[in-house]
Amino acid sequence: MWKINEVLSFDDVRYRILHIHQSEIIWINIDENKGIPKLVLHLQLIEWMDNGRLVRSQDPYAYLIHEEPLVDSAAFKKREHAYQVISPVIFDDQCFDTTVRAQRIKHVEQTGIATKANIYRLLRQYWQRGQTLNALLPDFKNQGAPNKKRAATNTNKVGRKRQYGDSVGIKIDENIERLMRLAIEEKLLASTQLSIAKVLRDFKSKFIQYYPDVSKENLPTRRQFEYFYKREYDQSVRVKARTDDGIYKKDVRPLTGTATAASFGPGSRYEIDATIADIYLVADDDRSKIIGRPTLYIVIDVFSRMIVGFYIGFDNPSYVVAMQAFINACVDKTEICHSLGLNISVDDWPCIGLPDVVLADRGELMSNQLDSLISTFNVRIESAPPRRGDAKGIVERCFKTLQAEFKPYAPGVVVGNKIKKHGEQDYRLNAAITISDFARIIIRSILFRNNHHVLTKYDRDADLPIDMPSIPIYLWRWGLQNRTGRLRTVDPEFLRIAVLPREKVSVSTSGVCLWGMYYTSSEMLREGWLLRSQEVNRPDKLEAAYDPGCADTIYLFPQSGSRGYWICSLTEQSRRFRGMTFWQVWDIQKEEKHSQANAKFDEDVHRRELDDFIQGVIAESKKLLPNIQESNQQRIQQIRSNKKEAREQERQQRTKSNTVQPEQNIAEVIPLQSSEDDYSYPSFIPGLFETDEDE
Repeated sequence: MWKINEVLSFDDVRYRILHIHQSEIIWINIDENKGIPKLVLHLQLIEWMDNGRLVRSQDPYAYLIHEEPLVDSAAFKKREHAYQVISPVIFDDQCFDTTVRAQRIKHVEQTGIATKANIYRLLRQYWQRGQTLNALLPDFKNQGAPNKKRAATNTNKVGRKRQYGDSVGIKIDENIERLMRLAIEEKLLASTQLSIAKVLRDFKSKFIQYYPDVSKENLPTRRQFEYFYKREYDQSVRVKARTDDGIYKKDVRPLTGTATAASFGPGSRYEIDATIADIYLVADDDRSKIIGRPTLYIVIDVFSRMIVGFYIGFDNPSYVVAMQAFINACVDKTEICHSLGLNISVDDWPCIGLPDVVLADRGELMSNQLDSLISTFNVRIESAPPRRGDAKGIVERCFKTLQAEFKPYAPGVVVGNKIKKHGEQDYRLNAAITISDFARIIIRSILFRNNHHVLTKYDRDADLPIDMPSIPIYLWRWGLQNRTGRLRTVDPEFLRIAVLPREKVSVSTSGVCLWGMYYTSSEMLREGWLLRSQEVNRPDKLEAAYDPGCADTIYLFPQSGSRGYWICSLTEQSRRFRGMTFWQVWDIQKEEKHSQANAKFDEDVHRRELDDFIQGVIAESKKLLPNIQESNQQRIQQIRSNKKEAREQERQQRTKSNTVQPEQNIAEVIPLQSSEDDYSYPSFIPGLFETDEDE
């Protein structure tokens, strides 16, 4: 029932059982400074327990089991010496006999290694703390007063004396501590730029205003200032206050989990991000042209670390480009690889299907265009907080891994700053790789990483097979078979149109108008929307999806609340924009508006000149108007005859100007071809007015 070293509480006094012999128990009060082992009967303990006076208690010295002092340290030496002193006393059970114990203690005292009082103190410590070797460890943890204020009894400075200089320093009292606290909280903890040295100088300037009689040698020192700072403010408080909030959350805060733990299988969560590659490229058609650094989008599966999609081009990161990378992640990649001369099979890159969650930056996917992706395909979009690259750390780290493959060998790689030292060449001038070559390098790097790269730091779940290596393709295949796969099949063309950006369009007799361009379709002609009649009812507030890479076609949604669409093409009225991208169209329209705005200024100037001319002629005409004697009725009756007379004068003047003078020689006309050929100007009238009924 009872165990040696067990702690019992009797009338709120704690005792430790030291020895058990049949019906007798030896115990000791563990809280008494001069306690000695005492005898108590087993039946007595049972009676006290029945009465509720005796209960089992926690051992206050249980922590000593985990203590392990360094060899030859002060605590280690004191423990060994203490055990050497008491070992001749406690080597058997006779030590609990008062007479035997007294004789043994006297013998140890005669050796001179310890006094009688010291021997009793060590024995008491040994018994009260559990009868183990660590029970003899000194209580160094109770020495001093770490992180606590010390009350000085005199006016002198506490701590060690100064070794150099004639000054003795100043005692830090409550008033000086108040000034220190103000300086720390107003400047040191409120700014990540100010150093302790700078804040200390400001503190001393204020200190002199309060204590002008203190000499410069006795001003509070940096050691005193830092001691107060570290004593009053915990390390976690200091670090958090002295670190920028974004940097603290991204790089400093404690990590409480991993991304893999929140992913249940392949397709459970995709991360997407973009970067500007650290290399300058040249044009495919003319390698002498440096065209800058490409944009690289990566889509990665969190569970398996498979790179499931990508985009390589020169468009700036945006929603449109992000959707191209997302579509690439959901469809078969063999065709695009074949177009770049890389022959792969579906088994080499089996990542096809829609994921459950997509995590991206706020700027790219925070768009109303995502409503169709969310509602139609049930894909949840998550946005990382601002300046929190650690929220999608897997894809962020992937950029560095991919670029590390070509950086040691490729020319034109970004190195340091653009401003070079004297005699050094600008790294941009070393560019030699085309965008096609760069795409092949990135794709081959992706294929290597997906199929062969061993993830040495992958945090494996308990159910992963031990003999399965941490390679993305193996994790992907295992996850599809053994985990809840979240991938869903989808029609690539339907997905592409669903995620295209959309705009409001208007319908008129010229067709559907989008950014000043007109489109039409056979469905619109069938519905009669282009008929020029006031009886035609045309819909308004329609939406159209467009591919920024091609302005020839848009996708009109004729009914709100429906995913059905009509494919509309450019009309003849907007034929000049055929074969262009929307970015080119926008640039042309911008230049045209710019030119027209400048032409408007000239038009205003010449219109004012025209107005002045017209007003001057009219004013002059009014001045030359003679006094009229005839009545108004007579003047009106003479209009017909006056017009006839003016017409005859015009005809005579025209006849005089066309009369051939006799002295002029008329040249003979010599035909170059036979008179059977007809070179008259053709007539397009029948073609212009042909209708479908005539055909």
